[in-house]
Amino acid sequence: MECKKEALFVNNVALLRNNFSLIDFMGFLGIIETKGDDSKLSEQNISTTVSGDLIVTHLIGKIKTDDVNEWFNGFEQACQQFISEGRKYRLLVDRKGYTPDHFSVQKAWKDKFFNETILNHSKAIAFLLEEGEILNYLQQSSTKESVKFFDNYEQAFDWLNDFPS
Repeated sequence: MECKKEALFVNNVALLRNNFSLIDFMGFLGIIETKGDDSKLSEQNISTTVSGDLIVTHLIGKIKTDDVNEWFNGFEQACQQFISEGRKYRLLVDRKGYTPDHFSVQKAWKDKFFNETILNHSKAIAFLLEEGEILNYLQQSSTKESVKFFDNYEQAFDWLNDFPS
């Protein structure tokens, strides 16, 4: 029996259709280049919270590799609560205002976030990203019903809450 996998490539991001893999090949999800005054950067927030079957995780502000590791510990712990019980969750990934301090930070995030076990237990994923060309392209090109891209927190939250269980 031949296993056929369909993939949608969106700006170097692959959304595989017959499982819930989301692969950010080039690190384009939410990278923000800033020039000049760092005081305008978002305040750092690397927290994860759980409410019902909704996991909200924030990775925003000027981020270093150690911050990614700290963020992932809390994020993975929240996901494991569901995984160990065989339950699925809805996931809001807030990267609006995410500024890696080095390209290696994005690689560390990708290596941790794009974890097959974590993604396979997701019912739906909403990415909160900065407004701009990348977000617009992802919004227009994405055809996977369980993955959406937003620049507005309330819209992302509402979409996840309305997503069928």
